[in-house]
Amino acid sequence: MEGDSMAEARIKDGDIVFISKQDTVDDGEIAAVLIADTTTLKRIYHIGEKIQCMAENPKYKPIYFDTADTHTFKILGKAIAFYSEIE
Repeated sequence: MEGDSMAEARIKDGDIVFISKQDTVDDGEIAAVLIADTTTLKRIYHIGEKIQCMAENPKYKPIYFDTADTHTFKILGKAIAFYSEIE
């Protein structure tokens, strides 16, 4: 993983995240998502016809997508574990 958007979920820059390939996740689960041409980790919530992507760092605002917007947003899989090298 790269970046600090999931810091409060204890997933840090440089960690390895294991993903179970699936195109849906339950509310509150962390997923690997494709946003435009960037893959990132976000906590997912379904709100009516919208999907809310939440970072686990308060300096980032939630991002919202229509469930029908498959050109800009796609769930790639569920984060099931991560490995953090202790320094």
